[in-house]
Amino acid sequence: MVVKVHVVTKEGRVVELRFRANRRVAVRESDLPSPPPREIALMCLGERIEARLVARQFGFAVYYLPAHSERKLAELLEKYGEMPCVFVY
Repeated sequence: MVVKVHVVTKEGRVVELRFRANRRVAVRESDLPSPPPREIALMCLGERIEARLVARQFGFAVYYLPAHSERKLAELLEKYGEMPCVFVY
């Protein structure tokens, strides 16, 4: 299952993040600088949720969320529901 979420970058652009069940986050390569950064982060309500690059495929850069980052994101979503996040690379 894939959950698509639109977030704002620090430059003010809107990008789509695709969260997968296996702790992977896919971002279109056209939405990222070239070459894709080795790490990305979501800044949500003062928390920094980081992911690192694991693959480039089908026009997407795929990032892996470590377990502690995934738990932090789940806790924030559970506590606040919909929340403002900024995509940082």
